[in-house]
Amino acid sequence: MERAIGLFDSGVGGLTVLNTIQALLPNENIIYVGDNKNCPYGNKTKEQLFQYASRIIEYFISCDVKLVVLACNTTSANVLEELQLNYPNIKLIGVIDATCKDAIEKQVQKPLVIATQATISSNKYAILLKELDNQVDVQSLATPLLVPLVESGMYKEGIYETLHSYLDVYSKEIDGIILGCTHYPILKQQIKVVLPNITIISSSEAIGKQIHHYLTTHQMLNTDSRKYVSIYTTGDTEEFVYSSSGFFDYTGLQVKYLNLGD
Repeated sequence: MERAIGLFDSGVGGLTVLNTIQALLPNENIIYVGDNKNCPYGNKTKEQLFQYASRIIEYFISCDVKLVVLACNTTSANVLEELQLNYPNIKLIGVIDATCKDAIEKQVQKPLVIATQATISSNKYAILLKELDNQVDVQSLATPLLVPLVESGMYKEGIYETLHSYLDVYSKEIDGIILGCTHYPILKQQIKVVLPNITIISSSEAIGKQIHHYLTTHQMLNTDSRKYVSIYTTGDTEEFVYSSSGFFDYTGLQVKYLNLGD
C-alpha cells in the first residue's frame, strides 16, 4: 500500500492531476514524470507515443509503483490499449473514460471537446460519449496552440486572443466544454471568461476521482503518512519549474532531470 503512484504527461500539464491526487489522497507517495524532451505529444505518431510511454512505464516498473496513471489525453486516446496489452502486470489508468463519465453525470448535452490534434483525430471522446448517452451532441476541436503556450509560461500573461479565436464561434452552440488535455485546466479561469455560463469538465479532476475509487475498492490506499513526492522531467528543470510555478506549489520539492535513454 505504501508503494508509489506513477504519473506521467508530455510536460507540466499532468501536474494538474498531481494537484488533484494530493487533495483527494493526501497519504499517497507519488512519482511524476514530465516528458518535456518530447513535448508536445499532440503532433506525434502512434508509434512515437507508444515508444515514449513505454520508456516511462518501464522506469515506473523499476521503481515498483503500484499503478501508473497516463495523465495525458493524447496517450490515453491513442495507445492505452496497446500499452495495457504490453504491460499486463501493472495497472494502467487513462483519463478519457473518467472524463466522459463525469460529463454525463453533470448532464452536459452539447459538449465541445478541446484537445490536441492526436486526441481529436482518435475520436475517442465522441465515441465514448455517444456510447454513454446517444442523445449527446458532441463537437470536437483540435487546439494545437494551447499546449506550447502553457509550456512556455505564456498563460501567466493571458492568452485570451488565442482562446477567443478558438472558442467564440461555439459560444451559442454548446452547454459544456470538455478540457481533453491535462494542460488545459491551467487555463480554466481564462476559459470561463471567454465562455461564461458554460459547464467545464476537467480531465484532471475526473481522473483523480477514478484513482481514488480504484485504490479504495482494491484496498491499496496508503494508510501510513506520505513520505515523498518525486518530480522528474526529461527536459530542462528550470524551464519546467518556470512554466508551472503559476499553478503548482513547489514548497519542499525539487524537480530533477530524468534520462530515459532516448
